[in-house]
Amino acid sequence: MAKPFSGLSILLQSNKPLKRRYSVTADIVAFRRCARQYGAFRVHRYAPAYQTQLYFGTILHQVLDRCHSHYHGTIEPSTKGSIPDNGKILSDDAIDDYFSSVANAQKSGQAIPLPPSAIVRYFLEVEDGLKSRGIRAVTPDLRIKAVRLLQYFNALEGPTLYPRVRDTEYRLQSDQTTHILQGVVDLLVDTPNSSGEPAFCEIWDYKGTSRVGLAAADLQTYEFQMRVYAHLYELKHGVLPQSVILYFMNELDGPSCPTTRPVNAILQVSLNPADIAIAMQEFTKTVSEIEDARRTDLWHPAIPGTISDADCTICDLRWDCPTPNGGKGVPLRYP
Repeated sequence: MAKPFSGLSILLQSNKPLKRRYSVTADIVAFRRCARQYGAFRVHRYAPAYQTQLYFGTILHQVLDRCHSHYHGTIEPSTKGSIPDNGKILSDDAIDDYFSSVANAQKSGQAIPLPPSAIVRYFLEVEDGLKSRGIRAVTPDLRIKAVRLLQYFNALEGPTLYPRVRDTEYRLQSDQTTHILQGVVDLLVDTPNSSGEPAFCEIWDYKGTSRVGLAAADLQTYEFQMRVYAHLYELKHGVLPQSVILYFMNELDGPSCPTTRPVNAILQVSLNPADIAIAMQEFTKTVSEIEDARRTDLWHPAIPGTISDADCTICDLRWDCPTPNGGKGVPLRYP
């Protein structure tokens, strides 16, 4: 029998290791905050009992993304050019009453009452998605606070910000020598009177915290994150954005909506080339540290004082961790 392929030889390809993708926030920022948390929840995939920070931050980001889509008519063409609810603000009591009526309807099997506003409707849509992933608000007050901040932002910033939004959830990535660097920018915003050129664009990032009282280490991490975003933007467009801005949503909180933007609500991060270069060096260094930790499966807790008390308070690993309480650990509770 003929063997037509008997003289054929095929060169075997060398097995090149796959490059890992490293997210600015989910990997680098999380590891820099606390390697032990990162190893447990990101690498080993343990499910945390409470995900308060993830719930709050995700709710704010995704509802505001829907607000931008509302204004630009991508959800419903008829809403194009309009601010959700025309900036109307429901009281905390009205929000609480509606949430209670929804809970009662669900228990009794009755029809769910219609949301009293577009903001509340978008909030419930996002929250339902989070619930399907096991992510819930720890307290009812947290839900009300999230809606309150969203309403305040919508009323205060919506009329001037929404028309300038060029894109939301804007993905950036770069193929590095040993890894793939990627990030998602909350907003690309045109500068006033620009015609869409890349050089006349601002990067905005929402933070669900307050700027006042923010730990120095957290502020440095936020600035690091924004400089990495600026570098990725430059790699894609050939120019740096005109500015990068952090917006601290919690600075809006209070019994009534501010009539002007609070002074501490925004922070413009310096885009000095030397600072950007340092940020990229830190990124590469952190990737190397993560790879070393993966090889040894050693995930060290944060150094006391470099992580906020809020991060430690909700961490499932706090009971045998030396970091909380200024390095004294958490006092054990006995029945």
